Amino acid sequence: MKKIANRLILQSVSLLLFFALIIAILFGVLFSRHTEELHQEELVHRSELISDTLADYFKTDTSSTSQSHGQNNGQGGYGAFLRFMNQIAGEAVWVVDDDLQPVISDHHQDGTPNTPLPEQAQALVRQTYQNKETNVTKDYQFLQLNELMVVTPILSGQQVLAVVVMHSQVNAIHKNQLSGYVMLLLSLLVSVLLASLLAWRLAKRFVRPIAEMRAYVDNLAHERFETQLKIDTHDELQELGDQLTLLSQRLADAQEARKKKAQSEKDFLSQISHELRTPVMVIKSSLEAMEEGYLNAQEEKDYRHQLLIEVTSLERLVNDLLELSRLESTEFHLQKEPLDLLDCLNDALRSYRIPFKEKQQTLQFTNHLAQKKLMNGDYQRITQMLKIILDNAQKYSPEKAVIQLNLGMSEEDLEIILANPLLDSSLDTQQLFDSFQRGRNPGQNGTGLGLAIAKQVVLRHQGVIEAQTPPGQFVIRIQFPTL
Repeated sequence: MKKIANRLILQSVSLLLFFALIIAILFGVLFSRHTEELHQEELVHRSELISDTLADYFKTDTSSTSQSHGQNNGQGGYGAFLRFMNQIAGEAVWVVDDDLQPVISDHHQDGTPNTPLPEQAQALVRQTYQNKETNVTKDYQFLQLNELMVVTPILSGQQVLAVVVMHSQVNAIHKNQLSGYVMLLLSLLVSVLLASLLAWRLAKRFVRPIAEMRAYVDNLAHERFETQLKIDTHDELQELGDQLTLLSQRLADAQEARKKKAQSEKDFLSQISHELRTPVMVIKSSLEAMEEGYLNAQEEKDYRHQLLIEVTSLERLVNDLLELSRLESTEFHLQKEPLDLLDCLNDALRSYRIPFKEKQQTLQFTNHLAQKKLMNGDYQRITQMLKIILDNAQKYSPEKAVIQLNLGMSEEDLEIILANPLLDSSLDTQQLFDSFQRGRNPGQNGTGLGLAIAKQVVLRHQGVIEAQTPPGQFVIRIQFPTL
């Protein structure tokens, strides 16, 4: 879990640093370009301002000696203006003619020489005399502006009287930018640090539900299903937690079912042992008595008759066990086909007319179906199941009892209802369909597997079978889906 948290923190911080670097680069490029554009606009504006001012000066100078007069006057007036522009703006300014000769000098009369005009200005001055508009040239080093030169014409109508040359070294701008970059870098570092602390806290908060689920799964692995998992994140983690809770419930149910199955298997083996022991002991004792020769002819005949009864009972028990085992096996397939449930009922009823008659019992069969309804089933198995429930009703009902059998519909399903008088009021209907469960009628013999076999037949046909004990009655209700 610590690895996940560390990975989340590391990836978050790496992502923040990456975006911080991207932001710094983009800001540096955009800020540098914006600053350079502003400086260029300012330089062009000042150059045009000087040009307009000097244009007024040249217009008022109409004497034949205007050139020298301008120079002399410039020494005292416009020369001082140029010096003022140099001092204020920190830029080099020249006013030259088409021969690159100074028209107005900005030096003092103390003999201080003028700053020489840059060589790259020559071509730009000639271009300005030709196109009569402001021209700009830039010199870059390492993708950064190093020098900026602006040449603006001084116009008199369509005639270029002179040009104003302004040359700027952009070092001061870069120094100001550097201080801005330092402030930006410090801001980004502080932001990354704070974001990293927040990412650490969020990562811990994110992995906490995962740690809880890991502990919960560990409890499930050790079959401790009583523990509770509460994830309240309102996201996919909570959905996963809900699925783990559902898994815990199903595992608990499976564990309970496994325990019940194990106990049922133990009880089943115990009951089989008990059911087999009785006929085996009878057969053994009878054979021993016959072997010793202590019996007369009549007694030996009675013993052989009893042996036949016990062997028949044992055979029936073994057959029922095999039948139940086949029905419970998923590899055993029924021979299903469309059939009429009424035909199965009629066959089963014909088989039990004599047993009902012997106990003077009355079977009332009512068919509530308005038309024939078919189902998909195994004819022999369905008939076998009906014989089992009829056999139980006949054996566990008193003499002269009235037994009711109804065939009808329950919504979309075929429904069989068999009702007979209830002799044992303490009958447990929940365990009635388990193996070796018999009613408490001491006068009746049986293996206790009949209803268990009937239940398996119904389940293999996707049906439902249940027993109910309304006052004074025992009712078996069976439903089958129709085609």
